[in-house]
Amino acid sequence: MHLRVAVSLPVTGTYTYALPEHLKAGALVGCRVMVPFGKRRIAGFILEQTPASPQEGVKEIADLLDDEPLFTEKMVPFFEWMARHYVHPVGQVIQAALPAGLNANPLKTTVLTDKGIEAANDRHVALEERRLLEWIAKHPGRRPSAPYAQLVRLRNKGWIDIREKDRPAAVGPLMRKFVGPAPGQALQPLLDGKMGALKAKNEAAFLETIFHAESTLLSDITACFSNGGYLVKKWVGRGVLECGSGAVYRNPTGGFISPPPVPEGLFEQQEHALKAIRGALNKNAFSTSLLFGVTGSGKTEVYYRAVKHALSQDRQALLMVPEISLAIYIEGLFRNRLGDQVAVYHSGLGRGERYDQWMRMVRGEVNLVIGARSALFAPLPRLGLIIVDEEHDSAYKQDMSPRYQARDLAVVRGRTEGATVVLGSGTPSVQSYHNAVLNRYHLLSMPERIERRPLPDIQVVDMKPPEDKRGEQTILSPLLLEAMGENLTQGDQTILFLNRRGFHRLFICPSCGESVRCPNCEVALTHHLKADRLTCHYCGYSSRTRVSCPSCKGATLKTYGFGTEKLEQALNEQFPEARIARMDTDSTRRKGQAARILKQFADRETDILVGTQMITKGYDFPGVTLVGVVAADLSLTFPDFRAGERTFQLLSQVAGRSGRGSRGGRVIVQSFNSDHYAIRMAVGHDYKGFFEKEQDLREQLGYPPFSHLACLRLKGSDKGRTEKAAHGMGESLRRILDGWPKRGREIHVLGPIEAPLPKLKGKYRQQLLLKSGNASLMRHLLERVVERSRRQFRSEGVHLVVDVDPYNMS
Repeated sequence: MHLRVAVSLPVTGTYTYALPEHLKAGALVGCRVMVPFGKRRIAGFILEQTPASPQEGVKEIADLLDDEPLFTEKMVPFFEWMARHYVHPVGQVIQAALPAGLNANPLKTTVLTDKGIEAANDRHVALEERRLLEWIAKHPGRRPSAPYAQLVRLRNKGWIDIREKDRPAAVGPLMRKFVGPAPGQALQPLLDGKMGALKAKNEAAFLETIFHAESTLLSDITACFSNGGYLVKKWVGRGVLECGSGAVYRNPTGGFISPPPVPEGLFEQQEHALKAIRGALNKNAFSTSLLFGVTGSGKTEVYYRAVKHALSQDRQALLMVPEISLAIYIEGLFRNRLGDQVAVYHSGLGRGERYDQWMRMVRGEVNLVIGARSALFAPLPRLGLIIVDEEHDSAYKQDMSPRYQARDLAVVRGRTEGATVVLGSGTPSVQSYHNAVLNRYHLLSMPERIERRPLPDIQVVDMKPPEDKRGEQTILSPLLLEAMGENLTQGDQTILFLNRRGFHRLFICPSCGESVRCPNCEVALTHHLKADRLTCHYCGYSSRTRVSCPSCKGATLKTYGFGTEKLEQALNEQFPEARIARMDTDSTRRKGQAARILKQFADRETDILVGTQMITKGYDFPGVTLVGVVAADLSLTFPDFRAGERTFQLLSQVAGRSGRGSRGGRVIVQSFNSDHYAIRMAVGHDYKGFFEKEQDLREQLGYPPFSHLACLRLKGSDKGRTEKAAHGMGESLRRILDGWPKRGREIHVLGPIEAPLPKLKGKYRQQLLLKSGNASLMRHLLERVVERSRRQFRSEGVHLVVDVDPYNMS
């Protein structure tokens, strides 16, 4: 038998290995194996078993790393499609999909040779090499932070040895000690004193507890009985009890967040949508539907009943949401009605919790998985239904390699596994609605709120100050302040949305106009009052607030702008009696904080909730009758062709949090650019008008959905080398296209040009943009140029990032 293996290295393609007889029984598709690769051993994944062919020089796998598969055989074509589309090695695609901590690649360590000891003391050796040799001499058996290519050069000179040692397992089952009755033992004879008198007062209760449970955690026994350790030792010694170890399940459930009452029936538009989804499930074949339901139209109840129908067919379901906090909220709703059939999976879980949830999935022990972007890879063996809620949300785009779009991949996975896919949104992405218009997706419409509740009234406040007050900062308009005061008096709740965290946005020198910027990134630092630090939101750099101007050294800096932290302080000053909470990345860093904030708001223990886009998602809080959008224009300033779409979606979504109960809702939007079509149409709840305007603009400019894009971003520590590499890549691409007389004109190369954020995390950045109406042709071009360029750039200290279907153009 031969195995086709994908190694977790930056190499294209897969490799064939022979399967030794003694490992044949456990070598299943989805298991990890250790394989020889060149002069080292590396972890890989079994993708396929094939009959042995008369191939010479086929090496055998060295070891099998798993007792059971980590993913299903049905997922192999999905992983391989993803690798081709995003031009990323398939082994690394699979590695990224698995729970963190399952990387079994050996550690590389270094030690000095005798020649290396001499070189470290030789002043004729380059200073950089001597420093590296000195570090290795002080840290034998450790891996230096230097690039691997630099270590190879030292090894080739005979100065160091590079060795490998097995990396300790980072994650696995949580093992605990258990105590239970030994085989053949019974409780009553012990209570009757046939093995001696029970001397301790609680000894009878101790024995009854253990015998009734049959197997009990030792830690639970010692917690219940102060002398539990002594009693266990006594009865184990007499052969009555026995101890052993076993795996215990780490339960990541965060508890319910005030689940709403179960509706007695569905409204007509819900019935129509559900009937179509059930019909697709009954066909047991792939299909994709776009559920376009306005905020408050009852999409979640349709999801639940669709999931129930899939479960009744002995199939499993996957429900994806864009934010971890929303996953916690939705999990509470579904677990309240489905119990332990539900698993939750997202990056906010601990490593052990993610491992346990993953293994429950792959064993088929759960029927519904709810999670954020990474839940896309849930290894469900009987997957029948995939739901992507808030499908328009940009959070579905992964911003680290592999840079995938989870919504688009949900459709691909549905196709490869024959599942029904439902994309749901109150403000669908232009791409998905375009596919529905072309009948690639089935369009299911729910244009009204349940119980025919009206959509909230939206008022726009022009925040441009009069000429005599230019330069003054106003956070909240009089109209919004008055509305909030009325809301508090009536006992209703308010949500304030500001998509910028921190306290002051900028520290600016009044003398020269220069702002305090991050030394690693060409962006201004943001002031955070609670920590009293200036922080970069890109690389994490922070400094004290008492700084001088970086340009003229002036000591008096002026603060400008505001974020959620300053907004929260202003509200506390304005409404001292109100109970105010803030929900953003800073306030939810600790595990469980997001769930706690949401639960308090749902239980009406909070009057005003201030937050970033985390609070705009699909929450249902009936007590909210007022929503304030503090700065509606922020997302319009992004250097991205989707800026208008994002602004329309954010405003519509946050407005949709208002008026979902029996009382009507009101929305006040503060804007400096109230005439922009995205703001005007969000105010008018006019999605179709917005779609037609946006579609026309994109068609004229040749942007998606009328083309496919790929961004090639080059990053390097040296500005000149990075620019040179970018220009070289641009010439290389155009040279290849010139050699394709017929098809070359179908791809346009824009750039190279400096990235909108020209320096980030200490790296200078250049980028090129590829546009084409033919995705497979562009992929063929990328495959031609990417691997060759990566090898070339490595020696120049330049790193190439390929972003297919980019969402962040900065």
